[in-house]
Amino acid sequence: MFIKLLKILFLFLFAETISIAQPVGIEWQILQSPTNNTLRKLHFVDSTSGWAVGAAGTIIHTTDGGENWVVQNSTVETFIVEVFFLNQDLGWALTWSDSPPFGTSILTTTDGGDIWVAEDFSGGNDVMNTLFFFDSLNGFIGGRYIASTSDGGETWIES
Repeated sequence: MFIKLLKILFLFLFAETISIAQPVGIEWQILQSPTNNTLRKLHFVDSTSGWAVGAAGTIIHTTDGGENWVVQNSTVETFIVEVFFLNQDLGWALTWSDSPPFGTSILTTTDGGDIWVAEDFSGGNDVMNTLFFFDSLNGFIGGRYIASTSDGGETWIES
């Protein structure tokens, strides 16, 4: 079971490097954003609900497939490097401290991002850059190493 979970996590961590050719004749549509900040990551839970994150603590949310976006208060001003939602309510994001003490903070929401709570990752100065949850309790976080949680991110154990 553990090996299977590691294989799934490995595929997740490196999925960004896989690209698929776009069919000829299909063009990208530029959508309006409520921010001028750089956006780094994007996550949708279905065809309409999604979040994008980036510079200066930016989190934006759409409920209509990207036609309209609303800025959410992340409670941080640092660059948010990752976002993951399990469903339309439960989500996590990662940000790095840009001044001492350095390290990673995990942002969590249980209401779709109306309220975000930031807590320091228990790994000290370690910089983590990806996370994934199977359900509300069980997940992984990765960076210099991989850690797992079975209590929704309250505690992390290095794998």
